[in-house]
Amino acid sequence: QARLIGILNGVDYDEWNTTNNPYIQHPYSADDLRGKVKNKLALQIEMGLPPNEKIPLFGSINRLVEQKGVDIQLAALEEMLAADIQFVLLGSGNPLFEQAYKELAQRHPTRVATQIGYNHGLSHRIEAGCDFFLLPSKFEPCGLNQMYSLRYGTIPIVRITGGLDDTVIDLCEDADRANGIKFSTYTGSALAKSIRKALAIHENPELISHYRLNGMAMDFSWERTANLYSDFYSRAQ
Repeated sequence: QARLIGILNGVDYDEWNTTNNPYIQHPYSADDLRGKVKNKLALQIEMGLPPNEKIPLFGSINRLVEQKGVDIQLAALEEMLAADIQFVLLGSGNPLFEQAYKELAQRHPTRVATQIGYNHGLSHRIEAGCDFFLLPSKFEPCGLNQMYSLRYGTIPIVRITGGLDDTVIDLCEDADRANGIKFSTYTGSALAKSIRKALAIHENPELISHYRLNGMAMDFSWERTANLYSDFYSRAQ
């Protein structure tokens, strides 16, 4: 163990930014988050959902395969859609999961919107417009979407595994640095419990701002990653 080290992937901060981004209609920053609310309303309209800045908006951009936890995500949404939430999905994969999410949107047209496939611009707008981002992976060596979410002030809800565990800080781990919500058990009910925690955070303006600003303050740039590699190789000589 003393001879092994894990280094996270980096994020291209020139592309993934909220202040100068051709894919995002309303720029915003940690100093001024008002544009994030405007992006939320724009995303709701783009996805065909009733625009409402007060309703918690959850997002997911994923391959629709079991490894990504889309089965327990589906179960959790079935349980939670009775609450006042909205959910947007961008992804493709297993035709059975694609159909299941299409049917979920058909049953809840004012709560759920799905786009099967991938659209790079839309991925930026989902990250910018959502309040929370779901990443319930069965396993995840590193993961990038949670880093994009943190960069965009969107609170990730992740399962404790791999890089998701390494990059997201739960309130119970460090209240001062909390930037997301974590759960362990691979079940829809465990994810639903985390969604309920998210709803409580959403009701507290100071707390949700605390999470967002903590996430936006983190550094997952390629410069940081390159420096970690450089330090490691220097010590290995």
